[in-house]
Amino acid sequence: MALPASNGKTILITGINGYIASVLGQLLLSKGYSIRGTTRRIVASDPLLKGPYAPYKERIQIYEIPDMTASGAFDEAAKGVHGIFHTASPISFVLDNYEATVIPAVRGTETILKAALKAGPQLSSVVVTSSVAAVTNYPTETGYIFTEKDFAHVALDIATKNKAEGVKTPEAILYAASKTAAERTMWKFKNEQNPPFAISTVNPSVVIGPPIIIPDTGLKLNETLLPIYNILSGSVSEIPSQIGGGAYVDVRDVAEVHVWAFENPEKANGERYIAATSYGPPQGVADILRYKYRGTKIAEKILVGNPGEGYIGYNKETGEVSEPDYLAEFPRPSAKKAQESIGLTWIPFKQSVIETAEALEPLL
Repeated sequence: MALPASNGKTILITGINGYIASVLGQLLLSKGYSIRGTTRRIVASDPLLKGPYAPYKERIQIYEIPDMTASGAFDEAAKGVHGIFHTASPISFVLDNYEATVIPAVRGTETILKAALKAGPQLSSVVVTSSVAAVTNYPTETGYIFTEKDFAHVALDIATKNKAEGVKTPEAILYAASKTAAERTMWKFKNEQNPPFAISTVNPSVVIGPPIIIPDTGLKLNETLLPIYNILSGSVSEIPSQIGGGAYVDVRDVAEVHVWAFENPEKANGERYIAATSYGPPQGVADILRYKYRGTKIAEKILVGNPGEGYIGYNKETGEVSEPDYLAEFPRPSAKKAQESIGLTWIPFKQSVIETAEALEPLL
């Protein structure tokens, strides 16, 4: 199949070898864009360059940036680009201190935005990968619907207070705090600098979906794919804990929202876009996969847990799951704004789980 012709535009993606960034890069290349990717270690981009990106090698440049918080770190990579996607951020839920999560997230955001100011007049848009964790506050009222008008503060308040008191903060709270602080930094920059380019955020919920690079072991999967692998492989004894509020979205849809925000700067400027499909409890993952692989050797390994527990959509007679949904009392984010703005039909959670599992089968 012939490759798409170059459209003459170059896009910078920070953290190119990350899960979301790598899928985003592939989508941009398929649309004719040239891309520049940054990575902490140049060798980390080899699987992409020798794998799914190989056909586009003439339209790819990789920049090694060991420390994205260093002054001017992104300046050279940003020169002359038409768009910037800032996806690089501490994303590990096992980073256990404020200095390793919140501070780098803030400084990295400051660094890329300062680089954007020097990129040139051709730059039309900067899209920052935030998180639904920068939207939601827990606990909250029963059945509350979070929208882009909601701004998180609880996690950052807790993390800041604990830092001052010398108290350790749970990893998940630190992650939410880092995303909240980074987004606040971005909006502060926009308000104070009034840059000539558009700035927007995409706020995904927990992201799943087929990765374009499969590691050599399931233990190297990121924090959102590892629970699916653990359920599929039976490598843990219990159903994994739910991440955050339980909302999920497919990585391919997240990439589409990013690209739309870049390609529509006049509409996206100053806006946030929640990317979330439906409720995706780990028990629902197990139930979906047991039915999908029924009668196979794989099914024998899949965790059972308590089928149907904690969500709507499980058929007790057949064991089939239609599409998991929230119990009425559960708070949840709404992605209505993104759906209506883009005209996107979200990939259903069930489909996403199955296609993720199929992609991970070589690791079993």
